[in-house]
Amino acid sequence: MFWITFVVLVDQLTKMLVERFLIVPTFVVPGFVWLSYTKNTGIAFGMFARSPWVLWVTFFATFFLSLVPSFVKCSALTKIGLQMIVGGAIGNVIDRFRLGYVVDFINVRYFPAVFNVADFFISVGGILVLVSLLRGEAPLDDKGGQE
Repeated sequence: MFWITFVVLVDQLTKMLVERFLIVPTFVVPGFVWLSYTKNTGIAFGMFARSPWVLWVTFFATFFLSLVPSFVKCSALTKIGLQMIVGGAIGNVIDRFRLGYVVDFINVRYFPAVFNVADFFISVGGILVLVSLLRGEAPLDDKGGQE
């Protein structure tokens, strides 16, 4: 639960700061990374913009993904990765319910889309789950130890 809470709080705080204070695009690393406030009405890379079903599909996918560790034995790394993914998804779902769009603001020169902290943690969480699966890590037992 720690990572879910941490990701949601950091994501919502950064989005609030961007909405309040980012008026013009600002370079963080000149020529490579800059901050630019963008309203994303779609899902990844702006696909399916303004589709009414996006909110509900995202909501239910997040809900079901959050239940996985309750029904499937996972390694510690997999649980952390899943918590990051769920936290990021919740952060973006909050935006969709509250604003009707997701606030994106991190713009990397060689990446094709603007993204946010939630998207970053979703990606990191996915990488952690993949690494855990590729390493064949043992799942935790009911007491939190390795089986």
